[in-house]
Amino acid sequence: MQTLAWNDTNIPHQISVSQDGESTLVELRVVKDVEPEVISLAVCHSLDDVLRAWEGAALPVSEAFDDGNLYSQVRVLFNLKKGCVVWLVNHIKMPNGQKMSADKLAWVPAMHAKDGKLVTIQ
Repeated sequence: MQTLAWNDTNIPHQISVSQDGESTLVELRVVKDVEPEVISLAVCHSLDDVLRAWEGAALPVSEAFDDGNLYSQVRVLFNLKKGCVVWLVNHIKMPNGQKMSADKLAWVPAMHAKDGKLVTIQ
């Protein structure tokens, strides 16, 4: 596993990538107050392609929803040749005041993050 660096050193989350046969395994460790959530996704792209696509930040493609108890937003981690990897961010404030994550990684074919939106690859 190779851990990627965020441009913002205040982000405690960790993204690691590794070659898994012909695919690349993306693993995201989301650190919140409650024990970290670890989510993963295999993408049909080479490790080199994924490493080149990393911009050091998650690119928001939706407005953030935040009512103080629930935070939700869609962000793109990697724009790749045939699509993108989205991170569905969901942070929930528990009754004791701590926050937990209920996040997901997903592959979106034929789309990229551009100018804060998901757009069709041209």
